[in-house]
Amino acid sequence: MMLVIACWSSSGWAFTCQALGKAISGSGTLSVYVNLQPAISPGQNLVVDLSQSIQCKNDMPSVYKDPIRVGSGSAYEGVLASFSGTLSYHGANQPFPLRSPTSWVNTPWGTFQGWRTVLYLTPVSSASGVVIQAGQLFASLSLQKQGPGGSISQTIIWNLYANNSVVVPTGGCDVSARNVTVTLPDYPGLAAIPVAVHCAKSQKLAYYLSGTTTDTANTIFTNSASASAAQGVGVQISRNGSVLAVNNTVSLGSVDTSPVNLGLSASYARTSGQVAAGNVQSIIGVTFLYE
Repeated sequence: MMLVIACWSSSGWAFTCQALGKAISGSGTLSVYVNLQPAISPGQNLVVDLSQSIQCKNDMPSVYKDPIRVGSGSAYEGVLASFSGTLSYHGANQPFPLRSPTSWVNTPWGTFQGWRTVLYLTPVSSASGVVIQAGQLFASLSLQKQGPGGSISQTIIWNLYANNSVVVPTGGCDVSARNVTVTLPDYPGLAAIPVAVHCAKSQKLAYYLSGTTTDTANTIFTNSASASAAQGVGVQISRNGSVLAVNNTVSLGSVDTSPVNLGLSASYARTSGQVAAGNVQSIIGVTFLYE
């Protein structure tokens, strides 16, 4: 009788990933700080392409193909925790957060290549957004590797943090700037407000202004300057020469990928009492709506 004993070393199926200079060859958890450059697209908004930050390789490609997948429970975290979207893994899309793991994908390459995982958000409004501050956790994903016996032999948890402060668009359209400071010249000066909007696909859009006003027509915004405030004046917003009131909807018509300027300008407006020189400041919101 001949007895054959086969001995296999776990290193024979070694699998290594790296993220921004940190390598991991076994199971564990890594914090990955990624540069976020979100963008709108039809039906979904790009959050991050992880192939730019995470790379993996098969240390023994001639021995084993190292199937890997994204595990269930992977989800958005922090300010994105209430949102849903899509995870694209090697070109196959799956609803995100993951209620079930993705399909296995072999890793036959012996040099580091990008982990082909992309996260998207499903638009929930017209042109809103969520601010992610630098250093904030925004998602957690698990990478699972299948061992020769079919069981999971390695799990890497990627905790994703923003490397930069950014506004992630949560709508199907986006604006050129979300916080615009307009400096008015001396009274009675006028200044253009540089705000434009564009959409991933053609949409009928409208907008309205919001803020605290001082007149019955709701067209003069309160001077909220905290130091050396001017007296007897507020701020008015006009479009193509017509003064706008708060909560009055203004139609922009169809907006597509070409930016459409809102055509807004700001000017001083007389309120009650005597005019006295000083600082003038008003905070005015613009809300976009689908028509």
